Amino acid sequence: MKSDGKVAIVVGGGSGIGRATAELFVENGARVAIADVNEQGAKETAELLRSKGAEVSAYTCDITQQSQTDELIQSVLSQYGALDIVTSTVGWSDTTFFAQETEEYWRRIIDINLVGSIFLCRSALGPFSEQKSGSIVLTSSDAGKVGTMGETVYAAAKAGVIGFVKSLAREIARDGIRINAISPGPTDTPLLRAQSDQHVIEKMIRAVPLKRMGTAAEQAGAIVFLASDAASYITGQTLSVSGGLTMTS
Repeated sequence: MKSDGKVAIVVGGGSGIGRATAELFVENGARVAIADVNEQGAKETAELLRSKGAEVSAYTCDITQQSQTDELIQSVLSQYGALDIVTSTVGWSDTTFFAQETEEYWRRIIDINLVGSIFLCRSALGPFSEQKSGSIVLTSSDAGKVGTMGETVYAAAKAGVIGFVKSLAREIARDGIRINAISPGPTDTPLLRAQSDQHVIEKMIRAVPLKRMGTAAEQAGAIVFLASDAASYITGQTLSVSGGLTMTS
């Protein structure tokens, strides 16, 4: 999983799984560009890693705007002179019932969880195709594999990420570019804690064969592995990191 000298972008790096991913890339020798719609969060992650001697930078980026994903890629290339890895841990949902939701809510869910990943990949493919190499890792969800009550449109968007990864992998393999995704199960992050009370969390844990939530660091381990040369013969895959909650392909 060593990434000595490689340049990696971590979108969503301002907190949670993204912050843990940035930390693990640094531990494995990468130079890391941290991007987040939350400017303060990105800066805090960068400051944390700089205090450990890492070469990192912070960017503000809303991946639901392709102009901003284009600008992010070009800014990182200008600063580092290279780009090897692009990852995204972006995701958002609320627990509501489909019949009570609005079109505005649906569009926000789809933009954040699917369209943003599409824009980010389109922006990255230019330099990756030119250099005939590159690795992309996106974030889906086990909700996209088996569905989940109260997150119907979110599950649809995350299922879209899985199909997108499979299809794009076939198109870009000829240029030496790999794309994969992780599919987290219940993971102890600030977002989950903000959206779920203790009763809901305990219910989640009972459903997981390993009888606990995952950690951000465990999700990061899967991302960094898939992005690395250790996974050089893996593309088009979505890896469940869910304590056995879903045992599906």
